Amino acid sequence: MLDRLNAHFQDVSARDWKLLISLLIVLNAIAIAGLGWLAFDWSSTPPPVVEARALAQAPPTRTPLPTFTTTPTPTFTPSPTNTMVPTWTPTPTDTPTITPTPTDTPTPTNTPKPATVVRRPTATFTPSPSPTPNVDFQASVRQLTACENEGKHHLFIYVRNINGEGMPGVRVRVAWPGGEATMMTGEKVYVDPGFVDFAMFKGSYTVQVLDYVSEIAGPVSPDIPRSETCAETGNPVANSLFHYSYEIVFQKVR
Repeated sequence: MLDRLNAHFQDVSARDWKLLISLLIVLNAIAIAGLGWLAFDWSSTPPPVVEARALAQAPPTRTPLPTFTTTPTPTFTPSPTNTMVPTWTPTPTDTPTITPTPTDTPTPTNTPKPATVVRRPTATFTPSPSPTPNVDFQASVRQLTACENEGKHHLFIYVRNINGEGMPGVRVRVAWPGGEATMMTGEKVYVDPGFVDFAMFKGSYTVQVLDYVSEIAGPVSPDIPRSETCAETGNPVANSLFHYSYEIVFQKVR
């Protein structure tokens, strides 16, 4: 008998063993859960002695219901009808005529004195303060006359301080379409410490002081197709096409 069982068990595969063991575990879990539920249900059931005590108690005495008395329906008496009162008309009263009381004319007692003339003080004019310039140098341009120029075509540039004195060693830039040149004042001190000049040709030119906030002078040009004669020298082309000159002054203002 045991040999036959061993032969049957040897035919069971590992997979079938696992399935069989899993089923046994599930059945044991169900059995344990059922036992636990029965134990919980038994513990939660009240003891029969309590029920017996509850049944042994005497029933409570019923309180009789009150008797209600019917209230009679009130009888309403209609209100009397109001009688209209006639409207009162006032008796007109005559308005008495008021006689105006004569007004007494006052007799002047004192002769009025002439009014005293009060002279207002003369207003003093206070000049408004000059606005602070927003540049260090302001520029002015003047075209030379025929006798001043005598056929030249130059820019005569002067850089001056607040007191109007020439400032040497100040850089000045002359620009024209396609180029520019930088020069420094003081190279011709025999003319003015703040003087420098520049020869123009065709085109237009602008001038500006460098290293400061400066206005830009120009554009100016020698391209003026007109001839002017100097009466003092008799030069008929003292000012002529491509031969005009300008004086440019840069005045320091702050």
